[in-house]
Amino acid sequence: MATPKQEQALKRMLKLTNALISRNDSIPFREPVDWRGLELWDYPKIVKKMMDLGTVKRKLERGVYQTHQEAAADIRLIWENCQLYNEEESDFFYLSKQFSKKFEDRYRKVLAEFGDSMEDVPASFNSTTDSSKKQAAGAMAMDKKSKFSEKLFRLNGMELGHVIQTIESKCPEALEDIPSPTPQVEINVDALPSPVFKELEAYLQEKVPNKKKRKLN
Repeated sequence: MATPKQEQALKRMLKLTNALISRNDSIPFREPVDWRGLELWDYPKIVKKMMDLGTVKRKLERGVYQTHQEAAADIRLIWENCQLYNEEESDFFYLSKQFSKKFEDRYRKVLAEFGDSMEDVPASFNSTTDSSKKQAAGAMAMDKKSKFSEKLFRLNGMELGHVIQTIESKCPEALEDIPSPTPQVEINVDALPSPVFKELEAYLQEKVPNKKKRKLN
């Protein structure tokens, strides 16, 4: 049985999964691959364990997962299956790479919020041989990004608004709108230029310790 902490983490995973499903370009990953209808007769021979976002969503809603790590493993399996079956030059392969990066960016926030180790992020995602990692050469260290994300969750509405306004004015590409009944904005920490990251890091350092002191009084 999942602990109260894991139950909260699993709720975050359901929210994350719904955000991925709501994207217009997630259609190939929403439901099981119709390999019979598409006449992909070799698909079940190559992909041994099929997975899709709709299945993950249903398993989360039914309480099948006991930990957020189990849910994350199934979500990663979706991208791995796509990359296993499709050619590296194909649109599907590229799309799965993009979704994998988006997922890991958001999953880091779950790890930061619930105090889990960044070891849960697969080594393949952080590998220096990965093309996306090459593009991010010289970016901030993973532990700094984790601490940055963790501090964001401790800000009040006004303080978080200041962070979003700063990003919107200096690097709007780091903000991503998530279509849902209640519109949301995600901050892609990896997309923050070094000067902006340092400016916001200093702002968070100023605000977060004050909140800790007030709690101790």
